[in-house]
Order: sequence, then structure tokens, then C-alpha cells
Amino acid sequence: MGEHPPIHLWQVRYAKRVVKKSYAFHDYAQYGLPDGDLEMDYSFWVMRSGRDVILFDTGYPLHERNTHGEVHVMAPPEGLALLGIEPADVTMVITSHFHYDHIGYVGLFRDAAIVAGRAEREYWFGLWDAGRLEGSLASAHHLAAIKAAEAEGRLVLVDAPTEVHPGVTVHPVSGHSPGELLTTVDSAAGPFLLASDAAHFYEQVELDWPFFAFTDLEEMTAGFAFIRDLAAETGSVVIPGHDGRTRLRFPAADGAAADVAVRLA
Repeated sequence: MGEHPPIHLWQVRYAKRVVKKSYAFHDYAQYGLPDGDLEMDYSFWVMRSGRDVILFDTGYPLHERNTHGEVHVMAPPEGLALLGIEPADVTMVITSHFHYDHIGYVGLFRDAAIVAGRAEREYWFGLWDAGRLEGSLASAHHLAAIKAAEAEGRLVLVDAPTEVHPGVTVHPVSGHSPGELLTTVDSAAGPFLLASDAAHFYEQVELDWPFFAFTDLEEMTAGFAFIRDLAAETGSVVIPGHDGRTRLRFPAADGAAADVAVRLA
């Protein structure tokens, strides 16, 4: 990668809950291990590079669809404000996938480029057009924000590894959702791999334990191997999408944001 302004990176938590391992992992009983609790955080990621602000996912308003007992921490726009960022400052939003808890605020960023997997757009828009979204993990009014960005020429669809900003590359995978994107970040503190829901918890990358929700089980487990290989190739630190233990591995953000964000780089 060429020279670029240093990229600083934060993980911002907007909700949390505690889940049992037997709930989180597909067919957990096969491992013959006792059950236990996992802290499951709901987060999005913020990158700043010079004057550019890039989000990886956006979170969602909890009041819209709190079906799993998530506990509110801070609405994503408020978390951004604590980092000194207003919606108009955001120049790009990378969407890992179109599940409701990842794109619920896309419509807030009216001037930003929206990056998505082409397979993700085709899958969920296909269900929407066929009237089959009911009961799924995507919401029509969230997808409408993606469609609006497309109509305005702001939607960037990718189907291969693509550097979308100097030092920021997205990598399509599938399994949890058909067109999910991983993101590697050449940050000021070294390379990171943001897994989002391709790996919710560290156990998935380290032990190949699938999450309970998937569109294709074999593709999901293949994704774990891809994450390991990509991390080794790039020297990246892997950040799972929902693991509360990440907050214990990195320092809190500065100032008022310390309560909701950790600084990765």
C-alpha cells in the first residue's frame, strides 16, 4: 500500500447483552464442554485518516427491534459525537452486511459513499422484491437507505478484494450472510482485521465454532480459515464483531468517549 495519512481506529459499543455459549454456538453440545456466559457487545468501528472519516457498520436504534434483550449503552450518533464526529463528517460507510443491527443508521450519512458486497445487495434486495423479508434479519426501511444511496450514485458494490480508501481494504466472504465484507486496516498502530459477523467471538477464529445464525454452514467455517490466512498474510490483529473481551484488550478512548469506545490504533 502507498503512503497515506495515518489511520486511527476506534471500536464504539452501543449495546450489550450476556448470552450462553450453548445459545451462541451452533451445536455446542458436540464439544462436550460445560456451558458458560459470554459478554456480547454490539459495536461499530470508526476510522479517521486526515480529513476522512470512515465507518465500518453503523449500529441501529434499539427501540426498533430489541428482540434479544439487548441493553442500551449509547445511541451510535451520540457515540460518534463523543469522538467529535458529526454525521456530515462521515465520508464513507462500509457495510459488513445488511442485517438490521449493522445498517440501521445508514440513512443518517447522506453524503457518504456506501460500500457493500454485490452478493449482499442481490440477496437481500431479491428477498425484498419478492416480499419475503418478513421474519428475516433485514428490514425494508434499512434497505431503503441503501437503495437511496444507489439511486444517488453513492453505492459502491464489490465482489473481490478492493482497496476502498488508502490503507482500507474490504474482502468478501459468505456463510453468516451471503455477501459479507471483512475489512483490513493499515492503521497507525499496525494492521487490523475487522471481522464483524464473519466471526462474532474469538472462539470462532481460534476453534472453528460456528455461530448459530448462518445462511451456509460450510461457507461460514471456510470463512474462519480465510480470516486466519488473511491475518497471517497481512500480520493483522483480528477483531471479532461482538466479543466483549475486546474491550479488555485495548485502552479506553480519550475523554468522554472512554465509557463507550476503545482505541485500537
